[in-house]
Amino acid sequence: MQLFDVRATSVTIGLGLVAAGVGVLGAGSSGPAAIRYGLNAPLLATGSRVFACFSDALMDPATCGGIEVKGIDISQVPDGGGDHGLPWSHPLRLVGTWDGHALTLTEGPHPAQTAPGLPEPCSQAFRPQPGFDSIQHQIEVADALRNRGVDVLMSTGCDGTTVGVVLPVADDATVDWLTRHYRVKVVGWLQPLPSGP
Repeated sequence: MQLFDVRATSVTIGLGLVAAGVGVLGAGSSGPAAIRYGLNAPLLATGSRVFACFSDALMDPATCGGIEVKGIDISQVPDGGGDHGLPWSHPLRLVGTWDGHALTLTEGPHPAQTAPGLPEPCSQAFRPQPGFDSIQHQIEVADALRNRGVDVLMSTGCDGTTVGVVLPVADDATVDWLTRHYRVKVVGWLQPLPSGP
């Protein structure tokens, strides 16, 4: 596992590309009643795979930090320009279903005004408490999630006794399990959309 400093009190853990099996927490949904999710993000193409990245400032395959996107032909997306060395786009509105591995688009991408990046799981700045090892607690939570097939996009210290985690999808089963076992605040990067066309 690699730990990347995002700010003094937060740690980004991994790239969030661990596969989730059928029936495990965070596996998402598919089929007739599949939940649709949306987000605004730039895309990065690496070979035959396309990733939604947290921001265009991170357009590097080693630090893109995002999720795989399927059902898109990157050659049909206008190039974002710049000198990133790989095909990438300006922020796009992406809508699709999450299967625990990737976002499979259910409609074509549309230009978006901004790519807000990751949501902030903590409502206040981190204040360390004596005897609380935020980094160790973040690693424990991330390892527990990874063992259940759930990706962690970012983790951070919250209020001195709690850590915050950003997951691709904060589904009810995963959030319930986490909050029963850890002092944690959980948010999802992909936002559920109302059902219907």
